[in-house]
Amino acid sequence: MPLIGPNGGSGFSTSRSIADLREQINSLSRQLTTGKKAATISELGNSVARTVDLRSRLSRLSVYDDAIQSANSDLQTIANGINSFSKTSGQILTNTLSLATTPDSTNRSTVKTDLRRQFTELVDFLNIDSNGNYVFGGKNVGSESVLDATTILDGSGTKAGLTQYISERQAADLGSNNQGRLQLSNSSTTISLAETVAGSVFGFTLKGVTSQDANIVANGPSGTPPQVSFIVNAQPESNAILTLTLGLPDGSTQDVTLTATGGSGTNSFAIGTTAANTASNIATALQSALVTTGKVQLFAASAKAAALDFFKGSTTNPPKRVVGPPFDSATAFTAGTAANTILWYQGTDDTNDSRNDRVTKIDERVSIGVGVRANEAGFVEALAGTALLAVTNFSTTDETLAKEQFIDLRDRARESLTQSKTDVTNTNVSVLMVQKSAKSRGDDQKAQKTVFETAIATIEDAPLDQTAVSLTSVQTQLQALYQLTAKLQSLSLANYL
Repeated sequence: MPLIGPNGGSGFSTSRSIADLREQINSLSRQLTTGKKAATISELGNSVARTVDLRSRLSRLSVYDDAIQSANSDLQTIANGINSFSKTSGQILTNTLSLATTPDSTNRSTVKTDLRRQFTELVDFLNIDSNGNYVFGGKNVGSESVLDATTILDGSGTKAGLTQYISERQAADLGSNNQGRLQLSNSSTTISLAETVAGSVFGFTLKGVTSQDANIVANGPSGTPPQVSFIVNAQPESNAILTLTLGLPDGSTQDVTLTATGGSGTNSFAIGTTAANTASNIATALQSALVTTGKVQLFAASAKAAALDFFKGSTTNPPKRVVGPPFDSATAFTAGTAANTILWYQGTDDTNDSRNDRVTKIDERVSIGVGVRANEAGFVEALAGTALLAVTNFSTTDETLAKEQFIDLRDRARESLTQSKTDVTNTNVSVLMVQKSAKSRGDDQKAQKTVFETAIATIEDAPLDQTAVSLTSVQTQLQALYQLTAKLQSLSLANYL
């Protein structure tokens, strides 16, 4: 109850003062325990709006940090996969298919076995996952990016794998006479060579002819279908050279060179007793050279072209199949289907930039693309180059021919693997650039987070040393007030009078 002062006026309310001090002590004790000035943000007064804004910004940074961490996990998995892929394909280029690799029968068998194993390794690298995300499938991260190696190479049921695919293409390119779909004819002093079909998609294409002897005139290619010719107007000089340039299915060219001699031999023709006799000898030598070139260079170029077509194929752009059987007389391709052809790549398949298959927002104004596809150029070239000698069958009746086929195909496989090295490096660089961008934004956001946390602490955190001093002071005041109240309550009217 209020005390009556000596002048009869109203005194102070001890109960009110004690309650206020107790409230202060409770508040200060809570601040010492929690380290916070207020129990709720609403108790911060004029600083409420500022702290809400800062916490909102900090929350957004946390979301972006999670996005960066997830992206970095996938990007690191991709980088690891690319590095492993590059290491194995590099070993194939420098070791398995080294120029020093001998082409004998035993070694050919060993190389085929090694390449199958290494092809399986390459496929496995393209099927790696990051926390359940198959990172080489573009947008399609829920399942493996490519089929297994055995299915790709050997097919499954009615679906042709690479082995069958190459075999059909080689038959179509060589043709029934092993002359690469060219028709040779000889009439008197004229030797003519023509493509059998205008615009043929199979076999050799005629690129040009030259003669180093004025007595033999080289013409063409001209006409429809294209045709070239050699006309023997008079006997050539000894060692005169005739050259036929042929286009091959993989885009390369091959020169067939014939040399005039006194007798016969490989890539040579005998100078006859008459111009017509010499022309006949040229025709015979040219036919033999065409068959040899068909069985070696055309054989290898056809396999390489088929392998690249196979691995460039996809669900929206299926690999083209030779119309047949019979394949050696086929005149056209037709689109393969999922029912008759192995479609090795199972991921996103469109014309958009693969990096944009998976876009992650890592800042208010910054997004990064973390998409990669197993059917990008560098991977396709390495798979094709590795698989070529793993599935191609060489001559079993002519060891010399088998060695020549092996060497030529090895060199073409090396071309694909060499190009792959450049293209895979480009892919790796683009991934590393994205990683760098993500790290840079992550570092910036860590700095921003520190600034925001410091500002929030300034507003919300209690200065513990100052709070402890204040608590002691208030506790002292409360103790004094308790003592004063006790003395006042002990006074009686008689004591007072």
